[in-house]
Amino acid sequence: MEFKTKIKAFYEDISKKSFNSFQDAREKAALLGKNLFLFKEFDLRGTENLPQESGIIFIYNHISNNPNYTLEDDFQITLDSHFISSMISQNYYKKPGVRVIRNSLDNEKKHLEYYNLFNYIRVYAKDFIPNNVTQKDLDESKNIFYSLCHSTLLEKENLIINPEGKSSSTENSPSDFKAGIFKMIIKSKLDPLIVPLVMVNFDYLNSETTYRCEIKKPFRLSSKLNDLKNKKDLNDFVISFQEKYSLWVEDLRKVSSSYEDEIRLLIEKKNKHSQRKNLIVFYGSSTFRLWDKIENDFSSFNVLNFGFGGAYIEDCLKYFDSLFFDLNPNGVVLYVGGNDLSLNYTPKKIFDLIKKLTVKFHKKLPQCKLFIVSIKPSYHRIKKMKKIITLNQMIKNYFDKSDRVFYVNIFDLFFDCKKKIVKKYYLIDNLHLSSEGYAVWKREIQKSIIKELNYLI
Repeated sequence: MEFKTKIKAFYEDISKKSFNSFQDAREKAALLGKNLFLFKEFDLRGTENLPQESGIIFIYNHISNNPNYTLEDDFQITLDSHFISSMISQNYYKKPGVRVIRNSLDNEKKHLEYYNLFNYIRVYAKDFIPNNVTQKDLDESKNIFYSLCHSTLLEKENLIINPEGKSSSTENSPSDFKAGIFKMIIKSKLDPLIVPLVMVNFDYLNSETTYRCEIKKPFRLSSKLNDLKNKKDLNDFVISFQEKYSLWVEDLRKVSSSYEDEIRLLIEKKNKHSQRKNLIVFYGSSTFRLWDKIENDFSSFNVLNFGFGGAYIEDCLKYFDSLFFDLNPNGVVLYVGGNDLSLNYTPKKIFDLIKKLTVKFHKKLPQCKLFIVSIKPSYHRIKKMKKIITLNQMIKNYFDKSDRVFYVNIFDLFFDCKKKIVKKYYLIDNLHLSSEGYAVWKREIQKSIIKELNYLI
C-alpha cells in the first residue's frame, strides 16, 4: 500500500501548510500532486491536442477512487481530478485550473476543510444535497455557478468540470451527462474551447494498473449547435456526446502496451496505396504519425507514412516485417530514438538499436537508402539534452561516410541565435511539432532526398 501512504502524506502536507492565497494553495497542491503521480508510470495521450492558450474548459468522465485509498472520515483525494490539475493544467499552462466540486454534506468535515483551502466553485450534486437545502438555495447556487464560471474564463483560467455530477467505475463510465455545463457555456456568451479528457483505471489499485488519460481534440459548442437557444438541439447534443464518450472510454480501456491496432490500420493503408514505384516511406514515432499534411508537403514524391504511436526502436524492429515485407521503397526516412530516452537507456544502447534497425533494412531492402533524422531538442526533454547531443553525434559520425544511410540534421536548426530552443516550432506540450516546426523538417528532409536520390522536383 505504498501508494496509499503517498496519498496520505500528500493530504497531510496540504492540510498543514499555510497559504498566501487560494491560488497559492491550488498551485502548491498541483505541484505536490505531480510528485504523487510520478510515483509510477502513467499513460497520458493526445497532448498534441492541447490548445495553445489557457481559458479553456476541461470536461472529464469522473472515475471513483479505489476504496482502499479512503482516508479518515471516509475522505478521498479524488485521483482523476487531481491528475488533471497537476499533470495537465499546471504542467502545460502553469495554472492548476479551477475545479467545479460538489458541496460537502454536514458529516463530511474533512471534505469541507480540504476544499475550503482552494475556494473552488461549488455546486449541489443530485445525490449529495443536505436535507435543509431549499429549491431557492438550489436556484441561487446555480446562478452563482454561472457567474463564477464566467469570471474564471474571463480571467483566462482553466475550468475543470465533469458533466455527470457523480463518479463511477471505469466499467460503468460515463454515467448520464447533465446539460448544466453546456447551459453555463451558452449563458457566458464566451464560447470557450472545450477539451474532452477520457479517464480510465483510476478506480484500480495503483500497483495493479496504469492510470490512463487521453486528451481529445478541442471544440466549441457553437460548432455543434446550429441554434444555441434551442433546448432540443442542446439535449440531443448532450445525449450524442455521452454516447461518443462511452466509445472513447471503451477504446481507452482496451489499450495495451502494444501497437497491434495501429499496425493493422497501417497495413490496410499500405494495401490501398497502389502506386509502389519510386516510393518513399516515413517510419518512426509520433512526430511522423502526427504529420497529417505529409502527403501535401511531399506532393512531388510518392510517400507513405508509417508513423505510429510513441514507438520505441524495438517496436520498429518488431513490426518491420509486417509493414515492409511486400514493399521495395527507394528511400525510408527514419525518426527513432527520442522515445527510448524515457527508458533511461544510454546513448550507446539507443545507438546500437538504431544500428540493428539499419542492418535489418540493408538485409531485407538492399537497394533502399535510409535518411535518419536527428533527435530533436525540446523543453519537454531538456534534462536529456546531453544524451540527445551525444546520440546525434554518434549517429552522424558512424554514418557520415555511408552511401546508403544519410544523417538529416534538424537539431541545430531548432535553436535561435542565443542558443535557445525556438518555442514556436512546438505545440504547447513542448514535444510535438507546430506547423512552423514541420516546415523546417520538410525543407531539410526534402533537400536530402533530392540530393541523395537524384530526384528532380
